[in-house]
Amino acid sequence: MARARAEEECMDIAKFIAGIDCATREPPTEAALASFETMLGCRLPDDYRQFLLACAGGYFQGSAEFNWPQGHWAGAVQEVLGLRGDECSLARTRETPQWPTVDDLLWIMSDHGGNPICMTIDKPHFGKIWFIDHEVAEYEKPWTLAEAMSDGWGYVLPLTSTFRDFIAGLYEEAQ
Repeated sequence: MARARAEEECMDIAKFIAGIDCATREPPTEAALASFETMLGCRLPDDYRQFLLACAGGYFQGSAEFNWPQGHWAGAVQEVLGLRGDECSLARTRETPQWPTVDDLLWIMSDHGGNPICMTIDKPHFGKIWFIDHEVAEYEKPWTLAEAMSDGWGYVLPLTSTFRDFIAGLYEEAQ
C-alpha cells in the first residue's frame, strides 16, 4: 500500500506530543528518567531523553503515519510509551513484553497492529529505531538481536538512525 507524503503534512516533535492523549499529564522529572536509565544500564540518546521529559506518553489521537526507508507505507503510531505506571509504561512493557524481545531493544511505541517500535540500546546500533514484526517472531527458542536483524529472518527491521529522524518522518495521512 503506497501513500504519498506531502512536505506540509510532516510532523515536528511539538505536533507529535500534542496528538498524544496524555500529553497534558505532568511530564516526568529528571530523577524519574535517571532512575529508568539506571534500570536499563545506559543513558538514553539526548533527543529521546528530551522527548521523555516533555511527554508522559499515551495513545496517539490522530494520524502519525510512517514509511519504510524505501519510501512506502509501513504503519501508524498508536501507543507511545513513557515514564508512567499504567499500560503505556516503558518499564512495565520492558518487564512483561507482549511479544518476544531481547534486552538490546527498548520498546518505545506500538503501531496500529500492536507491533513494537523499538530503539536499540546496544553499543553497535545505539539509538537506532526499529520495527518488530511480531507475526514472524521466534516464540519457541531464545534469539539474539543479530539473528533478528539478519536478512534471512526479517523480525527486526530498520526504520531510522535516530529518534529525531523517526519523528521528523511521521506525517498525517492526507484527507
